[in-house]
Amino acid sequence: MARTDWSQVVYDKQLATAKSVHKKLFVTQKILASELPEYIDAGWEKCKDYKSPKYVGIAKEKPVDEQFEDRIWLMFAGMGFYGLNAENGILISYDFSNDDLKERIGVLAVDDETALVGLCHASEAIIEKSFAAEITAFSDKISGIRKEVLKQFPGRKLKFIWASHNFIMNRRDLALLDKAGMAYFSDTTVEYYTDLAKHLGSCSRYQLLGSLFANQEIKNMDDKVPAIQGKMGGYTYYSFSIEPEKLLKIGYVLHRSEANKNMMPTYQRLIKKKRLQEVRSFINDGGYFPNSIIISIDTNGKGLVFDQSASKVDSTISKIGILHIPKRYRSAYIIDGQHRLYGYSDSLYAETNTIPVVAFVDLECVLKFHCVLLAIIVDQ
Repeated sequence: MARTDWSQVVYDKQLATAKSVHKKLFVTQKILASELPEYIDAGWEKCKDYKSPKYVGIAKEKPVDEQFEDRIWLMFAGMGFYGLNAENGILISYDFSNDDLKERIGVLAVDDETALVGLCHASEAIIEKSFAAEITAFSDKISGIRKEVLKQFPGRKLKFIWASHNFIMNRRDLALLDKAGMAYFSDTTVEYYTDLAKHLGSCSRYQLLGSLFANQEIKNMDDKVPAIQGKMGGYTYYSFSIEPEKLLKIGYVLHRSEANKNMMPTYQRLIKKKRLQEVRSFINDGGYFPNSIIISIDTNGKGLVFDQSASKVDSTISKIGILHIPKRYRSAYIIDGQHRLYGYSDSLYAETNTIPVVAFVDLECVLKFHCVLLAIIVDQ
């Protein structure tokens, strides 16, 4: 038997076709009219007559687990992952000495820098169930699956996700998932990211990756920018220009946690969908914004490296040099300018334009300052 059939991962037009299939709640078939009774007994319903009375169309609602996988698949597609498995799951090899050994993965999503492997479990009704045996068995296959996926999609950061619907997970199972390095998506998490994808579109992918890979290094990212160092209100800040694509990767607006499950209303106040679309259209038409985006860089307690230039002006306390920005997911909190930044997502100029930025250092720890700024932004 062959190893993983990677032709099951689709892109572009094939991805659009697959999206229409995953949106459907029912599966349909064309059968001989004489076979209808046995299909009715199996739970199918007649849904269509054909010109030829020899055939009829039948339909059946997808099982709950398949519907849940569709929801996760559509969530990732809405976030802008450009490669996903086309059919209902994908079989991935995990043992290089035995091609017959494969694990069914519900959803596989990839972009230029990441790959997400999603396992989906759903129940018709809310129940308590221990997945200890399943998690332990899958943990033994993670290394092989990781190697197989990264062989096909080299250089990506990979994350395994355990998503469940209507299951009450116990602490032991959650600890096992954490030990295996897997992220857990509850119904609340899925609902949050689904709504976020609808609200922000592909911009939401940066928020997701910032959560999944928080503080992890972004490979092949140039971290040096020419900058001016200054002082304001007792804080050090840097002024520089940067390609929007770079800032999108390291930036975040708000971070959802299990302790704060209702973040969407705040997102909707801070980032308005209509305004975001208008900004993106304005940028694609050649428009630009000369005012600076304000951020706070989280140094993770390590501080920033600033290579001061030998050239200086004695009459000013400002300094010029090269700033080394963090090459980490979720390392830059966007204080003001969310629409201007996110408007560049999927735009024609995300990598070829530069935008002005004023960056404070570790400002997010000053809660009072944040609350005042957020209140001003929300009122605008």
